[in-house]
Amino acid sequence: MAVKLVIFDMDGTLLEPAFDFDAIRREIGLPPGAAIIEAMDRFSESERTRAGAILDRHEAEAADRSRLMPGARKLLDGLRAQGVRTAVLTRNSRRSAERACRRHGLAFDAIVTREDHLPKPSPEGVRRLMQTLGAEPDETVMVGDYSFDVEAGAAAGCRTIALVSDPVPTWASEATWIAADLVEVRRILQAAADERGGD
Repeated sequence: MAVKLVIFDMDGTLLEPAFDFDAIRREIGLPPGAAIIEAMDRFSESERTRAGAILDRHEAEAADRSRLMPGARKLLDGLRAQGVRTAVLTRNSRRSAERACRRHGLAFDAIVTREDHLPKPSPEGVRRLMQTLGAEPDETVMVGDYSFDVEAGAAAGCRTIALVSDPVPTWASEATWIAADLVEVRRILQAAADERGGD
């Protein structure tokens, strides 16, 4: 099979965007546009504890009000029926990721969060998932709605799908494919499987 493992970002990919990152930054005391997790790494222990509690609260609230992206369940069910393994790679905490999965009854072969490895755009999480689930880079596709997803997948040697809408951001040109929604993601994955199957 051309595609053995599909790794998904969570927020903005499988779940509708529910975070107000600007509000999180303001509450923590970060400037607009700052990468929250990376900025927290530079804090003192007490500052990091305070910021972590703020981030955890926002993540829990987002998980509790989250909604599935259109086509998410059909895509995941279809991949499972074809024997394709699925995983989540998120910069969120494990607690919030599992909370969202319970809310929507989602099951994955593996979930990697920021507690497990350096967060995206590091490729460490992608590599761990491939090793754990027995997939080679050319059998793996990373799907996400942000540049970090594409960067992480590409650095691990995988094909990538940028899930973006118009206007298409410039970073999306680095992805293997660009999709406007999860229905199109499903078509791309099926075409990849059919193409390799004909080799």
